[in-house]
Amino acid sequence: MILIKIKEMAARYPDKIAIRMKADDRYQQYTYRDLIRSIASVTRSLSESGINKGDRVGLLSENRPEWMIAYLAVVSCGAVIVPLDAQLTAKEVTVLLANSGAKAVFVSADSRQKLPLSEPLVVISFDPGDGIPFSRMVTSYPDAALPPAHAANDLAALLYTSGTTGDPKGVMLSHSNLASDLASVIKLNIIVHGDNLLCLLPLHHTYPAMACMLLPLALGGQVTILNSLKGPDILACMQEAGVTAMVGVPQLFTALRNAIFDGISKKPGLVRALVKLFIALNRLLRKKTGLNVGRSLFGTVHAKFGPKFRLFASGGARLDPDVYRDMTDLGFTVIEGYGLTETSPVSTFNPFSKQKAGSIGIPIPDVEVRIVNPDEHGMGEIAIRGPNVMLGYYKKPQETAEVLRDGWFFTGDLGYCDKDGYFFITGRSKEMIVLSTGKKIFPDELEKFYKQISSIKEICLIQGERGIEAAVVPDFDYLKKMNLSNSRETIAFEIEDLAKDLPPYKRITGLKIFKDPLPATRLGKLKRSQVRDMYLKSGERAEKPVTVVDSDLLSTPVAKKFLACLEPFSAKKNIAPDDNLELDLGLDSLTRVELVVSIEKSFDISLPESFGSELFTVKDAVLRLQELLASGPLKAGERVRMSWAEILAQEPGAEARESIKLEFGPIIQAIRYMVLLLLKVVMKVYGRLSATGIENLPEKGPFIIAPNHLSLADAPSIAAALSWKTSSQAFSLGATEYFGGPVLSKISRIFQVIPVDMETRLYNALQLSAFVLHRGKILLVFPEGSRSRDGSIKEFKKGVGIISKELNIPIVPVAISGTYAMLPSGSLFPKPSKIMVSFGKPVHPGGRDYEEIVKTLYGDVVKMLEGQKSEARSQNPD
Repeated sequence: MILIKIKEMAARYPDKIAIRMKADDRYQQYTYRDLIRSIASVTRSLSESGINKGDRVGLLSENRPEWMIAYLAVVSCGAVIVPLDAQLTAKEVTVLLANSGAKAVFVSADSRQKLPLSEPLVVISFDPGDGIPFSRMVTSYPDAALPPAHAANDLAALLYTSGTTGDPKGVMLSHSNLASDLASVIKLNIIVHGDNLLCLLPLHHTYPAMACMLLPLALGGQVTILNSLKGPDILACMQEAGVTAMVGVPQLFTALRNAIFDGISKKPGLVRALVKLFIALNRLLRKKTGLNVGRSLFGTVHAKFGPKFRLFASGGARLDPDVYRDMTDLGFTVIEGYGLTETSPVSTFNPFSKQKAGSIGIPIPDVEVRIVNPDEHGMGEIAIRGPNVMLGYYKKPQETAEVLRDGWFFTGDLGYCDKDGYFFITGRSKEMIVLSTGKKIFPDELEKFYKQISSIKEICLIQGERGIEAAVVPDFDYLKKMNLSNSRETIAFEIEDLAKDLPPYKRITGLKIFKDPLPATRLGKLKRSQVRDMYLKSGERAEKPVTVVDSDLLSTPVAKKFLACLEPFSAKKNIAPDDNLELDLGLDSLTRVELVVSIEKSFDISLPESFGSELFTVKDAVLRLQELLASGPLKAGERVRMSWAEILAQEPGAEARESIKLEFGPIIQAIRYMVLLLLKVVMKVYGRLSATGIENLPEKGPFIIAPNHLSLADAPSIAAALSWKTSSQAFSLGATEYFGGPVLSKISRIFQVIPVDMETRLYNALQLSAFVLHRGKILLVFPEGSRSRDGSIKEFKKGVGIISKELNIPIVPVAISGTYAMLPSGSLFPKPSKIMVSFGKPVHPGGRDYEEIVKTLYGDVVKMLEGQKSEARSQNPD
């Protein structure tokens, strides 16, 4: 049936190009006459090779014209085509060929090596080499005719969708399934005779096979194949070939949208303002009148896609509504369809005349779609009925019975239908997370929310013991640009900040960071079961082979000396060049300080302040050191590990000392005293401040005050609770985010704030802290490192324990409550609230190690917070 349509096109347009492919700088092409003759010749050759009706024939190759000819020839001769992903492993290929019972297989030079040696297969090779040459099959029977059409219900294709390594699941599609879906899609008038479709997606998937092969060839259109997803390659091919439509997946269109808007963001302010105005104008015109002036307003953007380009077609997964809106606002036409391999694949389509962002549209002709067992919100499972629905799963009657019921195919997708008959998908029933509380979460929706964070490149949510947990791949390019080397802390902080207004059950309770991309299909869908397994087994990282170039790098004198410095800080053996200092070797911010100091002493050089933060991998460190040492000889020396006692004993540099002041004149002192009085009044009246345990403070310094951290109101609350005598001697650590810059740095100097940048100036901050403590001062430190995003206390970091032990000074634990209610993260104006500050008995380092000191400190603060809660309940029993 499909071949009859292509034969008709060949009769009408014999000299028109049907398929062309760009390989390097040239195009390989077939006219419709060439195409139909090649299909007929290969069909006859298959029969002569013993391939009969019903035999399974594998197709294992990257996209190329021969792929399409082979597919159509197998279907033509009545055999069953079994398209396989060319990126499968040899083991997976063996399993699928055996499961399908393949008698023959088409291969390319690259995929030939994946074939099982023991299987008695007829091998047909697209490239010179072992097996029957495909080129000979194409030319052997130049006068052959296509055989008659086969019975509608005969099996045409067997497509594997999952379980490739253990329990394969093959979808059986008949000639009628494919022909009926093609006929329905043709009625939509999406693609017409004059179109030239760009084929980027792997054809072993049903979606690109239908959209990029069967549909255009049945209409006499043209297919242009490009085996590259690089932006410049795509745009060049579209220009050269005169592409009119691009078929892709949401991931591709998101990348295109981002590239366009990133380019706009780099334009001058006036240009950006005009773009916003034109976008709003085109959006209004398209909505009210249907008129699209985007091509005129944004001609430069449209020109990049070629003079004939008119259409983006998205499928394979749900298109982000924001991507759809942004692209249509720019004047592009974007269409979206929905379907599954089991439905041949297209089942719904968002019509040209009235599209809805975020919707998968309405049923295509001759297909029915409904919501099964909808809940009170109208949400239920999406079911499909029509001639496009598969015959069943190969050799799996039980699985077939589970999804095919009373003529309906139960998709496993959850969604709803609006009053206009448009369907919307909310998630997969198998992927839905049901928490112990009964709350339901659709990970797709929440992942999109968390992907707003610039430092996150990929995220997958899974169900953990405490709620939802996240596997995250950082955007290392962004982190490097922002000088943020501690990816886990950065991302955890940003997640907490973003989620502070979400219901608690939608907040991430566990986080693991991964270097490599998360497992996904070729169409960009996450393989959630594999991600979950990877998440649960994280830490079991397989060693990767080291390239010759990198091996040579690690054998250089600089590398050997650096590795000697690094060795004491990581338990990992066989350190590789691509090892991430944080994720693979376990270096946190404090360990980086130790490493940097050791490098300086070992190499006898002074490193830039940014050195510790600009490095992500071992290779980065070695190359940067080579660059810094290029001007002079490498000094010989032994491995050095600086102790924290030595680090803290070193005097900070002159520039660092200039950032603080130990003594002030009478005028500044008077100003500071007046500010403290004002703070006391405000906190007593507005915050109803009460302070207990003041008597636990030592009479004089040096000592450390260590409270929990809830709000920007914490430090003022502590200051208001202290006497002038104590407060005037206290220095506090404050993030450069709030106390940096030419103006704020002067203010911070007056109020004795030591600026801290956890990435680039942590070394200075630690030495300045020791510097003021050595001079009998008091240090206010928040051991959590950052404010709480939800009002709960977080783990204390060991930095305060290091200072306490190495300087042998006590730490006073402090519990603060009420400041989160007064000024939570993200709020600009404080609200009246009852603030309680409790000072505990000093914790002396004694013989404890860093972790023991911090653990004791944390426990004391938690106990005091519990006491404050009990007191608050007794004062307010209701």
